[in-house]
Amino acid sequence: TGGGRQGFGGGGHQQQEQPKDNLYGKDSAVKNLRRNKFPGTDAKHVWLVEFYAPWCGHCRQLKPTWERLAQELKGFVKVGAVNCEKEKGLCGMESVGSYPTIKVKKGGVSTAYEGERDLASLKQWALEQLPASIANLRKPESLDKFLAGDCVNAKYAKDGACVILFSDQVETPAWLKVASYTAKGRVAFAEARARNEALALRFDLGQFPALIAVCGGDVDHTVAYTGEVSHGMLPDKVLAWLDAFKDGAACRGAKRNPKSGAKLDATADYGKMKVSKLRAILGAHDIPCKLCAEKSDFVRAIREAIAAKAGEL
Repeated sequence: TGGGRQGFGGGGHQQQEQPKDNLYGKDSAVKNLRRNKFPGTDAKHVWLVEFYAPWCGHCRQLKPTWERLAQELKGFVKVGAVNCEKEKGLCGMESVGSYPTIKVKKGGVSTAYEGERDLASLKQWALEQLPASIANLRKPESLDKFLAGDCVNAKYAKDGACVILFSDQVETPAWLKVASYTAKGRVAFAEARARNEALALRFDLGQFPALIAVCGGDVDHTVAYTGEVSHGMLPDKVLAWLDAFKDGAACRGAKRNPKSGAKLDATADYGKMKVSKLRAILGAHDIPCKLCAEKSDFVRAIREAIAAKAGEL
């Protein structure tokens, strides 16, 4: 990838007056950044910034890609640009030595981009830069630890709630990363990936994906996100939902709803349940069933565990 050196216009021995106007207009999705409006340590969003010179040919070539990138990253990453002809001090502070220079800014820290300047490469890299403070829940023990730890720790969950995504995917969605970064310190975040039925059962959840908030680490005190949940959705509606939890408001207004899914019940008709749910019940209670093949095997294992537990009482 080529770039123009700082301070050189090229094309002839005599230095000519170079254009200084911004490449991006006021109606552009790309935000023109100045020193007094540059993302610092208190920035709530991740920023992708192009440092350019208006006379730079490579910068002009990048412009349509940068405009499109700003549209495609809307809601996930803020996209800006700094005109180094007007902001020489800022570009000096950012150690800009050639144009265009592309950096991501998060929490006041800059990271330079060294890859190809096509739309797909830039977008993938930008989304990879989203920081994620999201616990990965795999087993009942990890869920219990999260509920008793981060969920009730004012350092991570000042608003008294934690959010759990029960996903049907194996990768963390970008919208969840944005939500965790935006609400950092207010709400703790976790995800249970790949249709983890054993953990979903604890909350009486039978469909994936599902998004819930747990108030005070209490499994029986939850608030469900009622909007559509998908891997590729935008974060804006989830962020609006999270706003309702500020200072504990949503949790105070939510009634406790006792869960029954993970409890062993002698009166339950396990024969009518799906094998996937039976497997989840076995997993939730660590009931061994290595030789289980037919549905009746799973039902028998659960019944034997209930009988053994009753014999202990």
